Amino acid sequence: MINVTDTLKLGNRAFSLGRYDQALRYYQMALEAAVGDPDLTADLHGNIGNVYGASGQMDEAVSHYHQAVEILRREEDYRRLGATFVNIGNLYADRDRTEEAMHYYQQGLLLLEREDQPDELSTLYGNLSLLSQKRSDPSSALDHAEKSLAFARRLNRPDRVADALHRLAKARDASGFPDEARRLSESAYGLYEQLRNEMGCAAALYHQASLYEKSGDLRSAADCLARVVSIDEKYGLPKLEENRRRLVKIRERIRKDGKKKV
Repeated sequence: MINVTDTLKLGNRAFSLGRYDQALRYYQMALEAAVGDPDLTADLHGNIGNVYGASGQMDEAVSHYHQAVEILRREEDYRRLGATFVNIGNLYADRDRTEEAMHYYQQGLLLLEREDQPDELSTLYGNLSLLSQKRSDPSSALDHAEKSLAFARRLNRPDRVADALHRLAKARDASGFPDEARRLSESAYGLYEQLRNEMGCAAALYHQASLYEKSGDLRSAADCLARVVSIDEKYGLPKLEENRRRLVKIRERIRKDGKKKV
């Protein structure tokens, strides 16, 4: 007879390493052995949903999330129920199915606010801000981003504050406040740098490059983008070639502008 807790831990480790097939096998083994334990069964359905979602199998992911939802409703576990609704919303948001994403996010929001869960709410309001930008609703995007930052500060978590500042910078930019957006982005970058989060640094610098380019400050834009490319090269990130081409174009514009002035 397998030890369900140990098997679950093995699945979690495999998932964290991106070994989705292996993680799925462990989770399914644990699920078969967890009959009669609703809490553990709900967790395992959620974990299996995470695996399917990460590997692009949306229908299977949604199916397992909904099985978790039914158990959590019966158990009246509203915090985990709210988090599961958010996971379903994330699936739809990742596929630009914004109306379905908003539906599930709103269900999650009602429950997580009722349960006063600042950690989950900080992330959810950030997701709602990004989704509102996709829906061309800058006012809602800004409101959600500000709430995300308030919850992040309440948690006193520098990593969450950095993420929230980055989202707020993008929302301010979309609302027509580029100078404030740049200030917020620089604050996010400062925190990411302290945390040695190079992916966060790259995201903030990429946004700053866009802000500088729109303002006509091409040299600052090129400087930011060159630092992004350096991080792309270090980790072999998928946008490396795209960012290199963009950097070449900006530098060519700088060169042409210099010739005109001469």
